[in-house]
Amino acid sequence: MSTRGQVILDALLVRARPTGVGRSILELCAALAAEDRGFDVTVLASEPGMFGAVEGAPGWRIESCPGARGGTLAKAWYTQRVLPGLVRRLDGGLLHSLQFVAPLRLDVPSVVTVHDLAWQLFPATVEEPRRTYYRLLVGPTLRRAAAIVTNSEATAADVRRLHPACAERVEVTPFGLAQWAVEAAARTGPTPAPGRAGRPSFLFVGTLEPRKNLEGVLKAYRRFLAESGRPPADCPSLLFVGASGWKDSGLRAAMQDLMAEGHLEVRDYCEPGGLWDLYRSAHGLLFPSLHEGFGFPILEAMAAGVPVMTSDRGAMAEVAGDAALLVDPASEASMAAGMARLAWDAPLRADCVLRGHERARQWSWRRTAEATAAVYRRILGQVGGK
Repeated sequence: MSTRGQVILDALLVRARPTGVGRSILELCAALAAEDRGFDVTVLASEPGMFGAVEGAPGWRIESCPGARGGTLAKAWYTQRVLPGLVRRLDGGLLHSLQFVAPLRLDVPSVVTVHDLAWQLFPATVEEPRRTYYRLLVGPTLRRAAAIVTNSEATAADVRRLHPACAERVEVTPFGLAQWAVEAAARTGPTPAPGRAGRPSFLFVGTLEPRKNLEGVLKAYRRFLAESGRPPADCPSLLFVGASGWKDSGLRAAMQDLMAEGHLEVRDYCEPGGLWDLYRSAHGLLFPSLHEGFGFPILEAMAAGVPVMTSDRGAMAEVAGDAALLVDPASEASMAAGMARLAWDAPLRADCVLRGHERARQWSWRRTAEATAAVYRRILGQVGGK
């Protein structure tokens, strides 16, 4: 048996078509495995084929967990009933649950990642039964965790405010620009693409769900068209790219008129290669969500040389810094005015592109891995010193 500490990573959330959180887990694993961190790692995966980037890395192994496949209830049952015994069998010294919930009965310390607290701050934007699952289990999970990690200072502040008993155990391990975007930016260079042939477009990237504020975007866009003083065909159109989410029937109905008028195109989930081309040809990114734990599309667009309009609060403002146009996501007027500036203010656009390139480079998964590994080593050292 190895004398090195054994970290067990609960990566059961990652699906065959990973988006936001799933991609972040893959990025973290790849960055951790890039060098010897002084401990061994077993990744628990319901989709082991997604972890090819760490296969063969010294001290790393993948444990296939097909029983965890399914929805929220299946994951809850597996986490509480199967995971404790599996961690014991794998001789784990630490379990890192990479999304919110860990087993409530566990023989070893746990680290828990909280990506956001939308289920508490904006409960109407989180579907059942996931909302109930979080309400019942997140609090107890955080109370027994040895460390709670968040991917932004904004989320850390939310955790400390809403779960004050856990405040001293919250640590920030900021996420980074996706490696696929780093590689794509190196391949295409810093000069923005000339845009698509024909009418330019404002791009949105993300799951089509209430938290993304897309119904608000549509209303603001209507106002932008009406106030532009130009023929609608001379204004940028809208392009929404992302998988269907829950409770999207109202959004789908609201999109119909704009689609029929030729102002809106909707595409499904897009693989990174195709997504990069869409970023590069966009007139700007619209990302005025109501709430985010981080905001990957902000950095991806910046790396692609595209100006960004995003929300003036929380993690989105934190990630964007002074390199984006910030608007009030609750104000139709603020978003419409932001669209107008993004469309016609050439100096603003050029400044956002310049600052955006520099801003995107500041967010590194190597830094994420180093901060996360430091948490592991401290806890494993405490356990070993008992």
